[in-house]
Amino acid sequence: MNLAQSILFFGLPGFVILVALYFGVPIATSLGIPLIVSWTAGLWLPIILLLCWVLVRHFRNPKSDEFKERFRLKKLQRGDWIAIAVAFVAVQVCEISLSRTGAIISEMWFFSTPSVIPELFDPGLDIEAGLSTFFAVPVEGNWWLLVFWLGWLVINIGGEELLWRGYALPLQERVFGGYAWLVNGLCWNLLVHAFMRWNFLTLMPVSLVIPYLVQHRKNTWIGIYLHGLGNALVLLILVPSIAGWI
Repeated sequence: MNLAQSILFFGLPGFVILVALYFGVPIATSLGIPLIVSWTAGLWLPIILLLCWVLVRHFRNPKSDEFKERFRLKKLQRGDWIAIAVAFVAVQVCEISLSRTGAIISEMWFFSTPSVIPELFDPGLDIEAGLSTFFAVPVEGNWWLLVFWLGWLVINIGGEELLWRGYALPLQERVFGGYAWLVNGLCWNLLVHAFMRWNFLTLMPVSLVIPYLVQHRKNTWIGIYLHGLGNALVLLILVPSIAGWI
C-alpha cells in the first residue's frame, strides 16, 4: 500500500464521515432524527462498510487461522502487556497535557466544530464534572446508555484496529518498511479524524504510539487494548452520571 493508496484507504471513509457529520447530521436533526442515531450512523457506517468490503474480498472465513495470521491477532506475551501498560500511562499524560489545545484550535475557521455536535466531542465543554446529557439524551437513570456506549466501543475498537492496524499496516510495511507506523498514524489522525481536526494535537500521541507498537511487536491486539482502554475511560464519567453520583 503506497502513499497514494494509503491516502485513499484512510481518506475516503474520513471524507464520508466528515460530510455526514457536518452536513448530514444537521439535516437529520431538522427532520427530528435523534442525535444519538444520526451521529452514530454518520461516524460508524463508513467504517463498518469498509471492513465488510475487506472481509468479503479477502476472507471467506473470518474465524480461520488464516484470518488471525493475516490480521496478526496473536496471543499477547508478557512484553506486550508491559508495552500496553507503559504506553497507556504515557499517552494519557500526553493527552491531558494537550487537552486544552482543542478549544483553542477550534476557534480557527478551518478547524471549527460541526453545528450539531455531541457533548463528548465538543472541545468547549468540560465533562470531567459529570454529564447531564449524552448525545442529547438525559443521562441520569438511563442505564441503556451504558449498553449503547459498550456497543459503540466494540464497533470503534474492533472496526478501526482491524482496518488500520490489522489490514492496512502490514501492507504499508511492504512499501515504507520501518516507517510504516508513521504513515499509518498520520493517515489515521489527519484523514480518518478529519471530522474532529481541532484535536489533531491531542490525538497525535495515541495516533503514533499505537501503530508503532503494533508494527514493532507484530500484534494487533496491542492496538485493540490501547485504543479500547483509552476510550473506555468515558465510563468513569458516564456510569456515575447515570447513577446520579455526580
